Amino acid sequence: MPNTEIITKLLARHDTWRGQSQKPTQHNVSSGNDQIDLLLKGGWPTAALTELLVQRPGIGELSLLLPAIRDYCQNNHLSVWLDPPYQPYAPALAAAGIALQKVLIVQSKNPREWLWVAEQCIRNNALLLAWSDNKMPSYSDLRKLQLAAADSGHAAFLFSTNKEPWHKEANKQQSGSSPATLRLEVDSVGEKNLRLSVRKLRGVAPGEQLLIPRGKDLSSQTSLAKLPVNSIHPAIPISTDIPRIKTSEQRLNF
Repeated sequence: MPNTEIITKLLARHDTWRGQSQKPTQHNVSSGNDQIDLLLKGGWPTAALTELLVQRPGIGELSLLLPAIRDYCQNNHLSVWLDPPYQPYAPALAAAGIALQKVLIVQSKNPREWLWVAEQCIRNNALLLAWSDNKMPSYSDLRKLQLAAADSGHAAFLFSTNKEPWHKEANKQQSGSSPATLRLEVDSVGEKNLRLSVRKLRGVAPGEQLLIPRGKDLSSQTSLAKLPVNSIHPAIPISTDIPRIKTSEQRLNF
């Protein structure tokens, strides 16, 4: 006898195709901006990996995700930030309505650990924000994250920075194929605007662009590697502090 529960779960996945049927419905979480939602056909795709290709860190790219982070945290999900390049600005997160006790910063020590943490966060229903510049994940690595997101039903976000021309491997990865459902390029136009350019999204022509006002910068220019690490979550939540751990010192528990 077929396992109806497993079959039902498989058919509910957005990347499952059935013959003689309508194309699968893509569920989304609102970006909080009507123009962005229109560009992305409803908002950030759930059950999917989204790649944000950023001109450089700290141009306001995190402001695009504030409503999604707030909604996930309000629904009792942990938001895990894996290897961010700078210290997130906690007062700005709190002002956006994000519960800081639901935000966890993790610093990995090598690509293998980075991939393990990323996959475990997704599969354990956390909202993952991961930075990959120093880890250079392969296509198969990203495929694992895309499949984990499809299984969990949640969104996952991967940030990478446009590289210099001499960085051939990074350029090849950025310009080549990717298993991510959405690939969005983010760059700054002047001091007040961000330009979003779609590289990959079903139903949207590559190259479609949107110009929006630049949000608040949530990154103070302080490398996390230079900051002290809280290896134990504080017993009493502090409204202006975000827990940080090194995975070599403490395993993630969800």
